[in-house]
Amino acid sequence: MCLFAEPEPLLGRHLPRRRAQGCGGPTLRGPRGAPPRGARQAWPLGQRSAAHVGPLHAVLVKLGLSANAILATSLAHLALRCGLPRYARYLFDEMPRPDVVSWTSLLTGHMHQGLHREALALLRCMVGSGVQPNGYSLSSGLLACGGVGPSALALAYGRFGRVQDSVSMFDRMAQLGIKQDGLAYLAVLSACSHNGLVREGWHYFNLISDGQRSVEVQPEHYGCMADLLCRRGYLEEALEFIENMPFDSSVASWSALLNSSRIHGNARLSQLAASHLLKLDPKNHSNWVALSRCTGLKGKLKWDNTMKMVGSTV
Repeated sequence: MCLFAEPEPLLGRHLPRRRAQGCGGPTLRGPRGAPPRGARQAWPLGQRSAAHVGPLHAVLVKLGLSANAILATSLAHLALRCGLPRYARYLFDEMPRPDVVSWTSLLTGHMHQGLHREALALLRCMVGSGVQPNGYSLSSGLLACGGVGPSALALAYGRFGRVQDSVSMFDRMAQLGIKQDGLAYLAVLSACSHNGLVREGWHYFNLISDGQRSVEVQPEHYGCMADLLCRRGYLEEALEFIENMPFDSSVASWSALLNSSRIHGNARLSQLAASHLLKLDPKNHSNWVALSRCTGLKGKLKWDNTMKMVGSTV
């Protein structure tokens, strides 16, 4: 028997698994008895204790204490130190209402095991479940970002609303001689989009095709820029930008234009955007609803004109 093989969680086939609402949790895969790819070896203490995780779990189940947050968190932390991340996640899923301490312990344990992407996924699940991260959990999340590279760190800064940090990380990469990849450009453009920084957005978008820093442009880069223009109300510029994309225009770009046009009361662009959405996704009923609403916007449009436009695009 392999001492460090990951045991099957006790009663695992019979106990229901709890998942945070809206989150299936990070998937930890690997051959049976082997840690997931990228995971570090168990810490020295964990190597000596790996064989005891299962029996300790059995004792907690027998005493009816397996759902106790403090005990379950401690045992899950031990499982992680033993190099048993799947077992730790199973123990965590048994907790009826994990608090910030439980989340942070699991997140930190994954980060220390070298499972950086799984740690970031846990942080997203934590926020999605309504638990507010504290300084320790955010610190572990940032360290995990460092483990998957500076581009991912810039992306994480942007997602948490720390725009200046995201931009600074992007600029710092160039100072350190680290080539900004497509993910880094996506991170900084997304940060500019969510905060309405049009001038900065154009600056970084133009850098994508710069000779020294050029990367292969992707539809996502154009999508971020189109979204930025729409958010700031530059509707005509956004339309021209979308129509001149070197890629087939996306549903996301036309949806952004439709939403912004309705907010700013531009009936013509609302109808145009809705018509293109029908062309891209005619089976989506919400697009027909959006188009029908456009016909009544300030009484400027007529249904027959709308249907003519649909016929010319679909």
